Amino acid sequence: MNKKKYKYVVFDFDGVVCDSTNECIVTSWNAWERWNNGNLFRTSLKEFSNNEINTFRPLRPYVRGAGEYYVLMRSINSHNLIKNQKDFDSFRIKWINNIDKFKTLFFKERKRLKAFSMDNWINLHNVYDDVIDEMSFLNSRNKLLIATLKDGESVKQILNKNGINILPKNILDQSQIQSKIDALNFFVKDKKISKKDLCFIDDNVTHLIEPNKTGFDVFLSCWGNTIEEHKQLALQEKIQILNSIKEG
Repeated sequence: MNKKKYKYVVFDFDGVVCDSTNECIVTSWNAWERWNNGNLFRTSLKEFSNNEINTFRPLRPYVRGAGEYYVLMRSINSHNLIKNQKDFDSFRIKWINNIDKFKTLFFKERKRLKAFSMDNWINLHNVYDDVIDEMSFLNSRNKLLIATLKDGESVKQILNKNGINILPKNILDQSQIQSKIDALNFFVKDKKISKKDLCFIDDNVTHLIEPNKTGFDVFLSCWGNTIEEHKQLALQEKIQILNSIKEG
């Protein structure tokens, strides 16, 4: 990837900028507890068994937005086996009526976790230092954009903690977009640029397929927890793979 040729570089957040798996384990567990009318509240990974953690982690990359943690948590707790993206998506269709409701509950529990301790919440995220450095450089030249299905407030809080103060207008989050293609089309119109003036980096290949087919330059990041299935699909779809943000 030749970043110099682009006027803007668009980053997904979870999985690209940081590994948020630990935070998602805690938040989705609390949301599932509330969904089932429970009163327990967890704040730390220490409160989870190794089995709980090791069951959650391999499934996390299939999730594309907060509401889909319902699929993950229900599948785990009802012993519905998920072996691939197709399995996950089939359960999503089956349980679609609960996705938006769980999304609201998930964000409510995230706010509760922040209120308990902001430092504790931020420390549940492991940022990728090389990516933070690159983003800082791009932001200093007004070339940094973010398209995420995370909430924008959380994105800003994590970036601020790492010394990056991005303009709010340069973040599109789950309250503003339904998909990543929505975000890319918005940025093209808003910045008055062409599709080839920006590139997009995401760790979930399913977010990249449509933009790739419609003329955007897209890249699958593989420095985090990107699963082999998504890497193989990227190759099939002729989507470029990045093993490091320093490539190009």
